[in-house]
Amino acid sequence: MRVLLLNPPGRELYVRDYFCSKTTKSNYHFHPVDLLALSGTVAAEHDVSVLDCIAEGLSLRAAHARIDALKPAAIISLVGSVSWEEDREFLRLQASRGRRVFAIGDVLHADAEERLREEPWLEVILDDFTTADAAHLLSGREGEVQRSTWRRDDGAVVQRDEPRHGREHRLPRPLHELFPSSGYRFSFARRAPFATVLTDYGCPWSCTFCVISTLGHSTRPVEDVLEEVDALIAGGTRELFVADQTFGVSRDRALELCRAFRERDLSWTAFTRPDLADDELLQAMRGAGCHTLIMGVESADDEVLEACRKGYASDTVVGAFARARAHGLRTVGTFVVGLPDETEGSLERTLDLALALELDFMSLNVAVPRFGTPFRDDAVAAGLIDPSELVMDQSGATVALPTKALSRAEVERFKRRMVRRFYLRPSWLWRRVRDVSGPRELFAQAREGLALLARNA
Repeated sequence: MRVLLLNPPGRELYVRDYFCSKTTKSNYHFHPVDLLALSGTVAAEHDVSVLDCIAEGLSLRAAHARIDALKPAAIISLVGSVSWEEDREFLRLQASRGRRVFAIGDVLHADAEERLREEPWLEVILDDFTTADAAHLLSGREGEVQRSTWRRDDGAVVQRDEPRHGREHRLPRPLHELFPSSGYRFSFARRAPFATVLTDYGCPWSCTFCVISTLGHSTRPVEDVLEEVDALIAGGTRELFVADQTFGVSRDRALELCRAFRERDLSWTAFTRPDLADDELLQAMRGAGCHTLIMGVESADDEVLEACRKGYASDTVVGAFARARAHGLRTVGTFVVGLPDETEGSLERTLDLALALELDFMSLNVAVPRFGTPFRDDAVAAGLIDPSELVMDQSGATVALPTKALSRAEVERFKRRMVRRFYLRPSWLWRRVRDVSGPRELFAQAREGLALLARNA
């Protein structure tokens, strides 16, 4: 069967993958990990092609023409709450042309049976891109499905959701070569080209606002990861964005990966948690070629951190970033503005902490009530959001909800102020120019910085 893996076109630069859609906060665009994982799995049985309309900058008309030329019998598409109205119209038209439509994305993550009944053009909702469910359903093997919701030929809607925690998953090698050779941008990359790699799935922690905490957690065998990495190296790629939500969940496995990466002369960026970032892990990562480390700060207010179940306090954050700098790692702190218990005072303290941590970069997100999260349940119960609202954007282009003390407009103003205050410091600008590895990286960071400031003017 001809199967198309699709990232649909959009009016904005959308990031739709990993159940966490948003408009890009500056100008970055990563390879969609959902489609990467599905590429090898589906290609094991079918004739697979990839069309990333965002990476290629395709208009609606051009995207429809490309799909018509490919003549797929089935489309497996990303969708997102940030672009839902656009996505559903685009895919509805594809279904009207006789194509089976499977979809995966945050807007479908909760209440999947209800979504499927509302959208007669949609045949399957995939709820885990690390399973072989797509291949099973394409070939009619319903009995082998693990975590999906689908409509049978008789119209009945069926849902299956097997346990997800503590397991290992195996995937055929993701087919990076099917994806566009240009159109993906990553300002932290120190070499070109770069690739996006996922060595595990989900997260074992339970932060209330994070959709990844609702997915369970599983790992890929190290040998499978290295098969993928070795294929990338053979194709000329040694720069990686390791998109695991928390590198180092399993200490022994992380150290094994670091030893293997070190042997391969790789250059890479990763996420971890401040309470995992001890000297042993940081030294191993730096020695293995990791140059940039992203860790969650979220808020400087310990009561806010406790309310959203982060599992650590601000003093842990301060120590982790100091250790990362001592090991020669560039640091990125992620922050969430607009959590329910935020006040003007707590946001001021968070801004002060962002400046004091001597971060190389700050990634600022606006709290959004992601589908399936305790945060969404609490926001609905408190009357902060309309439960029927499906469209949201954590990048801060719009603010989804107020806090208990601040209006949406006040949250947005403070978010813009934080971005300008952090990035327009002369000392920070000089450090960035001094630390770049060459003209290519300088250009990439300047492009990203200008786009970020334009969005926060």
